[in-house]
Amino acid sequence: MPEKRDSWLFAMTLASAAAVLISIAAAETFLAIACLGWLLVRPGRIIWPSYVVPLLAFMITTTLSLMMSPQPEIGMGSVRKFVLFMMGLLAANFVTTPFRARVSHAVLLTVAAGTSLLALIQFAIAYHKFLGTQDLADDPTVLMRITGFMGHWMTFSGEQLLIWCAAVPALLVLGRRWIVPAGLVGAALVLSFTRSVWLGAAAGLLAVAMKLPRRVLIGVALPVVVVAAAASGLIFHRVSMSFQQQQFGPDSGRIALFVGGMRMIQDHPLFGVGPERIHTEFGRYYRFGNLNKANFYYGHLEDNIIQIAAERGLLCLATFFWFIFELYASLLDMLKTMRDDMRWVVLSALATLTGFVVAGFFAYNFGDSEILLLFLFIVSVPYGIAACPTNLIPTTN
Repeated sequence: MPEKRDSWLFAMTLASAAAVLISIAAAETFLAIACLGWLLVRPGRIIWPSYVVPLLAFMITTTLSLMMSPQPEIGMGSVRKFVLFMMGLLAANFVTTPFRARVSHAVLLTVAAGTSLLALIQFAIAYHKFLGTQDLADDPTVLMRITGFMGHWMTFSGEQLLIWCAAVPALLVLGRRWIVPAGLVGAALVLSFTRSVWLGAAAGLLAVAMKLPRRVLIGVALPVVVVAAAASGLIFHRVSMSFQQQQFGPDSGRIALFVGGMRMIQDHPLFGVGPERIHTEFGRYYRFGNLNKANFYYGHLEDNIIQIAAERGLLCLATFFWFIFELYASLLDMLKTMRDDMRWVVLSALATLTGFVVAGFFAYNFGDSEILLLFLFIVSVPYGIAACPTNLIPTTN
């Protein structure tokens, strides 16, 4: 398809990825427009990312789990969410030039910086209120954390994590002036007080640090270090709460979720308890007293691996591992064959993937629609770039 004809499909795809930082409804609307437009223009060659096969296997095993569920009607949302996987195909087929890749990362970083600025204002207001009340319900490090435009701090911080990880290598082509927006996103990550994204950000940076110039590493790390140093007292306060209170909900609840999840896997190893049935079944597996007095959320198990295995079974978990391993394998292969000036696209995807995986050990981010859409967009861009021979290292015969 000629570039001029599909430019509006690229615009709709990018609009969907950027809008997810503000509104999932808007993101899904742009996604639907892009999918419909793609069908109407009847494209020629389709770029199929190599992870499509394991992702199809994941969809099949999820459907099998739903069929084996005693309450399939409540798990239909898991199947309807398959439409979100179209984001990967759209990104691979319409972010196909260096210019579009640069524009995509610039737009995402710009929108993320705006949402981060809003979140920093939210933090200042919440902290001022907390100084007056000293109430745990008003604590901006625990129960009143920043959310930006999102409904929950886990979604907000998970999105900012992906953008920040992707932005680190992208600064190679975006330039020094983009350090400021990246710094705003990094500051929001620190002040989100979400430990899973702290670990994910560190892992994502380490995954690509050896491939980046020192000036880029210093540029992205310095704002984070400064904000972390300024907020060191609050960081100590947040971490110390886990040790000062024996029954601190956010931590004791994770232990209960892990134990309950493992027991579910033992009882339902192949197909799990059924999609969307963790909340229904959790009471049967809770062994820490009266569940009615528990002060933690148990609608999901705060871990991608335990959640998928308990909810959909070990067969589905195997396909999820396949999906992640195939992503790593194909991206590392592209890193070897991509032209030097285009490797930043692959490094952005690798940093994002690593941050997503590490954060996913402590949060069910694969089940968060906003995070999933953004993740699929970023990690799929290299497939479109690699499909053009001019972006690859010339082969000698």
